Amino acid sequence: MRLAPLFASSLALAAAFVASSAGATIYEPNNVQDPPNGLLVPIDSSPEIQLYTLFSQRGETIDWHNDAHITPNAFSPLCGFTATYVLNQAGSHFGLAWYNETGTAPAATDLHVLVPANSAVGTMFSGTTIKSDPAYTGGLVGFALVGGETHYTNSAYDNVCSDSSVCSPAAPWITALMYASTATPNAYYICFEDGGTSSNGWNNDGDFNDDVFFLTGITCSGGGQPCETGKPGVCASGITQCSATGTTCEQLTQPMTEVCNGLDDDCNGMVDDGAICPVGEVCQKGTCVQSCSGGEFTCPPGLVCASNGYCIAPACANVTCPAGQVCEAGTCKGPCDGVVCPGSQVCRVGVCLDPCAGVTCGNGQVCDDGVCVTSCSCLPCATGKSCNATSGLCVDPACATTICTAGTTCMAGTCVADCKGAVCPTGETCTNGSCVASPGTGGGSSTSSGFFGAGGGTASGGTASGGTASGGTASGGTGGAGGSNGAGGSGGTTGVGASSGGTGSKSKCGCRVVGEADGGELALAGLGLAIVAARRRRR
Repeated sequence: MRLAPLFASSLALAAAFVASSAGATIYEPNNVQDPPNGLLVPIDSSPEIQLYTLFSQRGETIDWHNDAHITPNAFSPLCGFTATYVLNQAGSHFGLAWYNETGTAPAATDLHVLVPANSAVGTMFSGTTIKSDPAYTGGLVGFALVGGETHYTNSAYDNVCSDSSVCSPAAPWITALMYASTATPNAYYICFEDGGTSSNGWNNDGDFNDDVFFLTGITCSGGGQPCETGKPGVCASGITQCSATGTTCEQLTQPMTEVCNGLDDDCNGMVDDGAICPVGEVCQKGTCVQSCSGGEFTCPPGLVCASNGYCIAPACANVTCPAGQVCEAGTCKGPCDGVVCPGSQVCRVGVCLDPCAGVTCGNGQVCDDGVCVTSCSCLPCATGKSCNATSGLCVDPACATTICTAGTTCMAGTCVADCKGAVCPTGETCTNGSCVASPGTGGGSSTSSGFFGAGGGTASGGTASGGTASGGTASGGTGGAGGSNGAGGSGGTTGVGASSGGTGSKSKCGCRVVGEADGGELALAGLGLAIVAARRRRR
């Protein structure tokens, strides 16, 4: 509501609100008239409907003082944009327009009306979305109150209080406050004062309930992008969220009980520590496998059974590695040390896998490094990236229009074989863009297949070494003949201990060497990541 210019009469009112809302940070620049900071806004002008009442009625958990911001004042328009007139507590009904944010105050012809002046409360913009408007130049947009006084979300474009008896130093009057919705993703309340301003005063009362609009389908610059929180384990992945000072990385997954899935579920920096497997099994590379310490099974030739139930190389028998490391050839190392996974795969506990395998995202979303994000057809890319319309992902600008076939990835505008430059985990080679068991092992390396022998690795088939009852893990090429009691390796499948192409029986038996991996563990670790990614969804 417009009132007489606020000068000394504001002092007592401002002081009262400072006392009751010490955490508030938005002040008008009239700090000479209302020392030491200026008029604290918004103020309560009851019995009018106040912002806190509006937010409560709309199911928002917004603190009308502490959540008030003057930034972000320019936004990236998304798909599904709407603008609704939700509150008017002034004699006039002004409207809302948008403009391309260029760093310079827009001219009247640059203001594109969304909600016309004199519209009734409840009016919703029903035209084309900003992204589809021919006037949209592809960058950020700001919003303006129109139809009488013109005020902007960017206060730099409003009149400056330059009279040193009122404002020192000189600064623009604040005529718009922004509140991020707590109930609707990518949505803001834009709250305007509609009175005039001048070099030495403003014809407003500071309640910011004159004309309030609710906008959906907008985010701040850089919002909605995958980010790293800096925390360990499943707590590492986040999404950038808008704040008054830019963006913050909001954690997507909270710590949970540790399970055997190849992930650090409790975010303590250690993978699968304390994970519980059924009696007689141990947690190895994200899956529970048979222990060798029960006496029922023995380790294959060249390996010995450690006290913890794992089959290990003799050189590692007396080696104790720090938490998070594994022993290989008598030396402690990180399970992913030296591993360079092919294509878009990443290394988890010594296994190369696709973090998006099994992840299902909602409409208008795509999976990026295991996290569902808004497709770049709706969400602008971060600086230095361009939108690949086919994948919906933000990529190197040179790859924005490049379409690569399966098994290749675009690098600097050229499709390169995924296996180029890849360094797979021990006992694996890169084939068709994935790390699989080396040829001749039928399901893993010579020390990471099933307990009792590995099947042949190629179509011509190798001969599996004998054993008593179980074949190798099921990955790699077409399995060759099994040994006298072992099973042949199964072609192109994933799973632990599946038998195909030879005699013997299926088994979960898996006495693996710590630090090595097989196809079955890769699949299960991928499933674990898919479950975590599903838990991450909150939008």
